[in-house]
Amino acid sequence: MREYRDPENKYAVQYPEGWLPLTHEGSPHVSLASLTTGGYLKIEAHQFAQAATTDVQPEKTIRALVSCELREHPDCDAPAIQVAQTNGCTVAHATFTRQEATGDENAADFGHTRAWVIARGATQVRCLYRCRNDDEGTDDEELSEIIGSLTINDTPHLDATSFTLYYYTLLKHKRPMLDVRPPENLTLVLADGQTIMLEHLYNHYLLEPERMDELIETHINRLDYCGDDVPDLTNYKAIRKLLFPKILRASPGRRQPAHRIAHWSGLAVGAVVQGRVFTYGVNTERLKNWGVSSLAEIKNDLMDNLYAIPPIAPRGLRDKDGETQAISYVDHPFAASFVLFEDFYETTSHNLSASEFLVGLPDPGCVSCFRDDDPRFVVQHTALLRWDYHRSIERLTDTVYIVSGPRLEDVKPYDILHCCPKKA
Repeated sequence: MREYRDPENKYAVQYPEGWLPLTHEGSPHVSLASLTTGGYLKIEAHQFAQAATTDVQPEKTIRALVSCELREHPDCDAPAIQVAQTNGCTVAHATFTRQEATGDENAADFGHTRAWVIARGATQVRCLYRCRNDDEGTDDEELSEIIGSLTINDTPHLDATSFTLYYYTLLKHKRPMLDVRPPENLTLVLADGQTIMLEHLYNHYLLEPERMDELIETHINRLDYCGDDVPDLTNYKAIRKLLFPKILRASPGRRQPAHRIAHWSGLAVGAVVQGRVFTYGVNTERLKNWGVSSLAEIKNDLMDNLYAIPPIAPRGLRDKDGETQAISYVDHPFAASFVLFEDFYETTSHNLSASEFLVGLPDPGCVSCFRDDDPRFVVQHTALLRWDYHRSIERLTDTVYIVSGPRLEDVKPYDILHCCPKKA
């Protein structure tokens, strides 16, 4: 049994071979897809303000789900709802089946549904399984193992805002000479304009909350090396050779600021100054100090430095016929930025012997390109990439992109939720 741990540390669940964790960018849930039936189990956690609130009650949530289904399908009979106490948790469960639409175009219309809502303290985990009616009961034994393995972590932990304020308080106390401005989200700005991004540290804290003070202490101690880390950050000529483009997450639905260049859906190109100890972000204020109004004005310098990186050996994966199925670049701080190379599409297409291919970028230090001609492999490889995403301290995206040409408009997000084929 493998383990999936919620990135927000609300729950952990184990799943057997033949089930693969699929997630979507920006979504709070994971879907465990069955290779046996093509069905999937969606798991979603919710945190409530008070443990005593009636909103946490599993039976109430199940009834709301059933009511929604009955409104959509009034011919469906209302199912019985079972409630039990197990391992300190309250569990409500219901099973119901409705008529499915016919035709190949409705192959993803799953009519058989099983639902569990599990609550402990102020945390509630909702599990919703769907499959085709013909496969009813096939996954039941393994579903019981999965649901039975689910554990809820109701130990309180700090949200991002509280964590940043706690860090800010300790920093003011331990390094009062730094003259830190009040924080914004997971960002602190020192008096000299240096930006401290706390997202990596916060993600590390979520993985090991018991080490919070130790992690913060180590991070603060590293700030003592800032003065000797790089030349004058306000002098563009002095730091030009240390500038690199970096793929970053883009704010959805917003116009990109001056220090970002729009790239693939959900992604943008930013810039960093690579020091020996720290990486310094390039924001609008830093661009003004350099006498430029937008990142686009210095993009050629960024790309020159990226091209100057010594060649990095990729990791290849071959299929049973000896053909290259995947090519990955890992463990390099700018691996994801390799998609910016002018010949990225042509080179990758040639190496994979495919006119279109898929790309995953779980963190800035990893890019994996793989063929899309084997649905089983697509599901398995995407699961590994998304596993890396949730285990990464510096998460980039768990979206998988399909690339069919060299232009930006040739790249689109790829949904693999219903790409999971049944076993032969």
